[in-house]
Amino acid sequence: MGGFARSRQAVTLGTTLMLLASCSHHRKVAVETPPPAPPVAAPRPELPAQLGAIVPPPRAPDGSYQTINHGIDSRQAEWHVRAALNVAAIGCRSDADAGLVPAYNAMLASQRSALAAADTSVKASFRARLGANWQNAHDVYMTQLYNFFAQPAAKASFCAAADQVAPQAAAVPAGGFEAFAQTALPQLEAPFIGNYRAVDDYRIALTAWTASQSGAPQTELAVATPAAGPRLGYADMGTLIAWQPDGNMRLALR
Repeated sequence: MGGFARSRQAVTLGTTLMLLASCSHHRKVAVETPPPAPPVAAPRPELPAQLGAIVPPPRAPDGSYQTINHGIDSRQAEWHVRAALNVAAIGCRSDADAGLVPAYNAMLASQRSALAAADTSVKASFRARLGANWQNAHDVYMTQLYNFFAQPAAKASFCAAADQVAPQAAAVPAGGFEAFAQTALPQLEAPFIGNYRAVDDYRIALTAWTASQSGAPQTELAVATPAAGPRLGYADMGTLIAWQPDGNMRLALR
């Protein structure tokens, strides 16, 4: 029995030595972690081509754009609604705009007194401020007013807004047009304001992108002052007034 025990111990010891010898041949393999992928460069902001010629007007302290519709009184707002719908009736010619001219003419008929009073009020304001020189200044103002609503980049959205506003304007009860104009004018102006915001947002994004590419510290993002560039060309007042629709369509211009 003693010999058997010693023999068994010898076998166990031999097995242990063999396992240790086997383990000594296995080395730890270092796993190499690949470097992180380089960051994907942000694409350069792009401005839609149709907005390339737009120069947004200055902003007021409250952030609103100081357009020709900014800071006007309620009578002048009535006159601006009429001017906007006049431009729409002339320039919006798609099938979707088929109701514009009838609605515009219906507005001229139903709001004749209100519009006459608005016209008188606007002209009186020019006379009071400018005296004998009021007429030329008024003509320039009217040209600028028509040109504002004739900006090509906003045409599709402006025509869609006019399609909504014109029938409403024709249906305003007597005495209600002054209040109506307070909500209608922002609707008609909204497509142009949207374009101004898009241009300013682009400039801010471009400033941020440029700073990220150069590695320069970016302390403040501001709307860049536009460099002098081409302005949009618009029809002058003579063209607007002389234009007449084809066929039997009737369009009152005044």
